[in-house]
Amino acid sequence: MRRVNPTRYAAASAALAGALLLGACSSGDDASSSTTASDADSAAFDTTTFDADALGEPTGLGSDILARFDSCDDVAPAVAPYIEGLSLRSSSGVDEYSVYCAWETPDTATNLDEIRSVEIVLAPGAGNVPSASDLETGGLELLPDADIEAAGGVAYTMGEAVSVAAVSVTQIQLPDVEVSITGGQWGDYPSLDAATSVTVAKELLDL
Repeated sequence: MRRVNPTRYAAASAALAGALLLGACSSGDDASSSTTASDADSAAFDTTTFDADALGEPTGLGSDILARFDSCDDVAPAVAPYIEGLSLRSSSGVDEYSVYCAWETPDTATNLDEIRSVEIVLAPGAGNVPSASDLETGGLELLPDADIEAAGGVAYTMGEAVSVAAVSVTQIQLPDVEVSITGGQWGDYPSLDAATSVTVAKELLDL
């Protein structure tokens, strides 16, 4: 059974974000850029698969929240404006350990400028959250939010920007549940930036 670790997933998504930015700002027929994005995509998934038997059953608030989602159809309304025109990745799914939903550019796209994706991961938390000072020392940007802080959590982000494209990986960590959202801005598409990602996470967590 699959379980996703959102913190390690966020790091992998940051690498993928760089590849997406290169693709978004490249000419339409650059085969080498396409290969780079594909390789980064594969690497991201390689780092997110763990042995569920060794991790045990999810408990507490995390398991209650996971039980709200039977499929990615239950997640989609929270990001509806940002996934319009995208296709659900075949590896997406929901189980008792995690929610992993990723929408990506359909195969019918003909131009690398169209490359974009939205990815959401929910999983039970580790019981504690990183301190603001540790996050800042690590070069991450804190996202103050009264509702998240009242729940004992913290929100932070990392991102990259090139020309008209910007990609961010936003992490919301509560003691019992974690959410990772990868999105950004591509041309004139609606922007799933860090601040908007916090709003999406709060909707999913009912905060």
